Amino acid sequence: MHLVNEPRDAHRVPLALELATAIGLALMTGFLFNMSVVTAPALNALSPEQALAAWKGINATVHNPLFSGTAFEPQCWLSCAQPLPGIRGFENWCLGFALLYVVGVICTTFAVETGIDRAIVPATQPPPKLPGMLSTWLLGNHVRTLSALAAFIVAWLGFRRSPSDR
Repeated sequence: MHLVNEPRDAHRVPLALELATAIGLALMTGFLFNMSVVTAPALNALSPEQALAAWKGINATVHNPLFSGTAFEPQCWLSCAQPLPGIRGFENWCLGFALLYVVGVICTTFAVETGIDRAIVPATQPPPKLPGMLSTWLLGNHVRTLSALAAFIVAWLGFRRSPSDR
């Protein structure tokens, strides 16, 4: 419902915030998808020694500020916008996409991937359970990919709600 003389888009989330959130979520979804359908199968095709070296290389490369900022910030970009006066339901979809991202991506990263990486990174020889570790890692990455995609969709739907519904 609009008040008299109120601009139609007065209660919209700022475009810059929408873009930052959407871009961050889309980048992470694409990155995680790539890890599931390209990187993990390529690691599986390598000898254990080559897979260990490649895994270590990936871990060394991925630990940088640009990746960390992209991976760990999308769920926070909208929190700086709260509360936006007049946007009913904003908190619900914001909480929805943030929970999908935090639980599905970040918590899965720390619960599954981080533990495996801690066993892999210091190893000088391929662990005997390397194929099983890679399978577990891949399953966790599928969860992260689907969670990031779901978070993107929930955020996008929230942004796309018509201003008259807000």
